[in-house]
Amino acid sequence: MVVSHIVAVSRNFVIGKNNTLPWRMPADMRYFHKVTDGHIVIMGRKNYEANGKALKNRTNIVITRNKAFRPDDAIVTHDIKTALEIARTDHPKEVFIVGGGEIYRQTLDMVDRIYITVIETEVEGDAYYPEIDYSDYTIVSRIHKKADQQNPYDHTYYILEK
Repeated sequence: MVVSHIVAVSRNFVIGKNNTLPWRMPADMRYFHKVTDGHIVIMGRKNYEANGKALKNRTNIVITRNKAFRPDDAIVTHDIKTALEIARTDHPKEVFIVGGGEIYRQTLDMVDRIYITVIETEVEGDAYYPEIDYSDYTIVSRIHKKADQQNPYDHTYYILEK
């Protein structure tokens, strides 16, 4: 099973502010949907609550310390190890860790692949992706897109592998 992160970051590694994305980038949202569609996604409780529901057409596993948290549309666990064990029982080819910042930090050493969209701006935020050294990875794919009417920032989709 390949364990992957999928994330959009600003140049200063911000991924969120007040439990929302600090930008509106429909192209990246479509990319996220296309890449994760039909897969298992693992996320923290705050990330789940920001969506308000499970992500469609994906098995959602939510990690939380809150023992009372029990949504009807997701599997709940209380640690990353258990979340990955649950994912393995489905024998998936790839499982996606989709945030937030603390979950990314705790799993960075576990991932085989990172799908990272770099949004060409610097923003203020309160959630960050761990800064990575690109030289530690092989860049498998790099697709640069210019800003347009719907997507206000240039952005680059990278796929990195260890």
